[in-house]
Amino acid sequence: MRDTGIELKRFLDEAEGGAYDLPPMQRALCIRPAFSVRLIDSLYRGYRVGSLLIWEPPVGHRPAAGRYQTLAGRPRWWILDGQQRGTSYVGAFGRRPAWMPEERWSDIGGPALEVAARFTAAGRIQFRAHQPGRVRHVRLADLVAGGEVRSLLEEASLNPTDALVEKALELRAGLLRYVLPVEWLAAEWADAAENFIRRNPSLKPEERSLCSLSIAFEELQREHVDALVQRARTAGFAHCLDRHQLSLVLQDFLPREARRAQGRWAQRDAVSRAMERTEQSVTQVIAFLHRHGITSDAVLWSPPMVRVLCALFDRFPQAAASPFTWQWLAHAAASQFSPGGPRPARPGRDVQAVVACASFQEAAALLAGQMAPVHASRLQAEELSSPWASKRQLLGAAGTLYAMACARRICGPVVDLADPAMVFPDPRMRPRLLWPDAGKELSLAAWALLGDASAERIQAGGGWNRTVFEDLDVPPGILAAHQLAPPVGGAVAVPVEQQLKLRAQAMTDAVNAFLEAIGPLAVPRGEEV
Repeated sequence: MRDTGIELKRFLDEAEGGAYDLPPMQRALCIRPAFSVRLIDSLYRGYRVGSLLIWEPPVGHRPAAGRYQTLAGRPRWWILDGQQRGTSYVGAFGRRPAWMPEERWSDIGGPALEVAARFTAAGRIQFRAHQPGRVRHVRLADLVAGGEVRSLLEEASLNPTDALVEKALELRAGLLRYVLPVEWLAAEWADAAENFIRRNPSLKPEERSLCSLSIAFEELQREHVDALVQRARTAGFAHCLDRHQLSLVLQDFLPREARRAQGRWAQRDAVSRAMERTEQSVTQVIAFLHRHGITSDAVLWSPPMVRVLCALFDRFPQAAASPFTWQWLAHAAASQFSPGGPRPARPGRDVQAVVACASFQEAAALLAGQMAPVHASRLQAEELSSPWASKRQLLGAAGTLYAMACARRICGPVVDLADPAMVFPDPRMRPRLLWPDAGKELSLAAWALLGDASAERIQAGGGWNRTVFEDLDVPPGILAAHQLAPPVGGAVAVPVEQQLKLRAQAMTDAVNAFLEAIGPLAVPRGEEV
């Protein structure tokens, strides 16, 4: 290994031109504009910044493709460690690194990494995230491009005195001649991968696992995990099917000797088969959740339940269509309100137990035996207002039960207020705020299952009120299915707090009617499995 720095200007040109790529085991990039600003500020002040580890692979040891795409002609160098820094350097100067496809760069917010220099009235230089049109701010991209500095200062509404021009020129020269610290590694693929893992001891377990598995199955993240994360996000499950949860599902399907840190020595075929099972089970789970009213993260109280469902559907495909499975999910949510308290989540043990079962009937009996009797779990109206809603807008177990009750049409078809052709559980109908006032998010009664058009019209009208009601022209039957009443207008308008209280009781009655309709959780008989 040798230490030889690279001038910043050269690195920017080469990164944009395709001289570098990222190896396939790199973690997913996290766009952080504040990090980009601090990085440039550190360069300006002469502070020490971490070095880039760049790999020079010998012939025959180059990866077939990079982390995000295949670059034409294959790059000469690979950034083994320092993806965040390298990407931030390039983005700070308004450029896109060639290792990041243009569409993905835009989707993840890459342009937000751009940095501007702010010239204060006291003569100091500060660095800020670039925002077009801000006074006293000059884009670093414009400054280092070689244009006339005096004109740039005037465009930023600055008085271009000789002293200020000289300061700007000094900044330009300093940035252009700055030498980035770089370590160069000449090694075979396996040694390069080991270097990456050992230099990143703070990797989260799920990222470490994915990185290790990508050594055996190079396209794992680029072609499979990234695509599955995006599919889950589009389906409404950015949280409960994020990289962490998907990694856990993948681990469940791997041979024991290929799990966790052992992934780097896994067989390619074993990783490929496990990923295929992950994709199939996740696809089934998304369809199952949508079918039974769980149209987004907001109404799934326990993300680890997804992991158990994936194992169940993979082991026993008939479980996805069995009434037992959705009834078990409802019982699990209802158990959060049982007198004895909720059962602690233990998805890992549940997965192992399900996999060990010889039949779906046996697995169903095992899962049913862990549930509290449903008649002991009745929702109270005050339980619709709890602190759990403040985190990630999750609406808790009450939200899960309400959504499932609506999907079962306990109070009739739940039709969208703006589009009568959209009926729940249409996946486009997700929890939307009826009253956008601050603080009302803490009550489930402040939310309704609506499509985008309804949500936009309610928000534009300042919340659910008489004007919005008349504009939407909703029939009374549709309102009743949403536990809504026609708002009273004028001087006698009902306060929002009172509307919330009335709706909370109506929603509670709907949930309890749903639980009564389900009855005890019955294990399917042999002919039903």
